[in-house]
Amino acid sequence: MEIYNVKALVFKTLKSIPELKLVSPSYPDKFTVFPTAIYSTSQSSYVRNAYQEETDTEWKITIDLYNDKGSLTQIKNKLIAKFSAMGFSNSVGDQDLNGVARVVLVFTGIVDNTSKRVYQKG
Repeated sequence: MEIYNVKALVFKTLKSIPELKLVSPSYPDKFTVFPTAIYSTSQSSYVRNAYQEETDTEWKITIDLYNDKGSLTQIKNKLIAKFSAMGFSNSVGDQDLNGVARVVLVFTGIVDNTSKRVYQKG
């Protein structure tokens, strides 16, 4: 059984936000383009079947948003809406880094690798 590639889903979802000028899985040497989204994913096995195939995978998606001018609220709200519609839950934090706004979004969910549906721990 193949594990559903959530990392590709995250990239596609971030690229669907036209306001984001840079989407990357790694931090740039210098921040020169804003707004920027840096993302990472982590996964752990949640359920295995009798054949030891991973049927369900727990995912954590972290997205750091940066902007040097203006608010990130609109982008944040769009991302929360998109990932919530998929079934992911979220937590949000923010800070001001000497004139650069930063918002950290963390989405969590369990992906059924057969149906590709996302659910939360019961």
